[in-house]
Amino acid sequence: MMSGGRILAVALLMLSSCGAAQTPDENVAIRAAAQAFDDAQVKGDRAVLERMLAADFLLVRGSGRIGGKADFIEGFTDPKSHLEPFEVVDRMFVRPSADSAIVGGEARVRGTDNGKPFSQHFRYADVFAKRDGQWVVVYAQVTPLPN
Repeated sequence: MMSGGRILAVALLMLSSCGAAQTPDENVAIRAAAQAFDDAQVKGDRAVLERMLAADFLLVRGSGRIGGKADFIEGFTDPKSHLEPFEVVDRMFVRPSADSAIVGGEARVRGTDNGKPFSQHFRYADVFAKRDGQWVVVYAQVTPLPN
């Protein structure tokens, strides 16, 4: 019997192999969108986050709590919080179709919240969909890892 991690890995592999063939330009576009999304979070750029998050966006936090677009944006634009630039390692891009992509990786994030330092280590998955010709994030899930 396969573990949950193996089942997910097999499912992602199957999805990546059954998607429509993408051109190099399409892959460049999703990679640029993923980087713009990361940059907007670090900078607390409300306008970019508003534009990049779908109206029906859902976030599943490591605690299991579910939030939406407004909750996500408020968390990254709170003037009492500061996020330091972060690096994503083991970044992966899975393209189930020409109009969808799963972008994931592992990150260590540091910053301050209400003047108190924090550090988080997690694996994440952001699901992008191309709507009206633009890449938007429709779903994100974060899984905490030991610091």
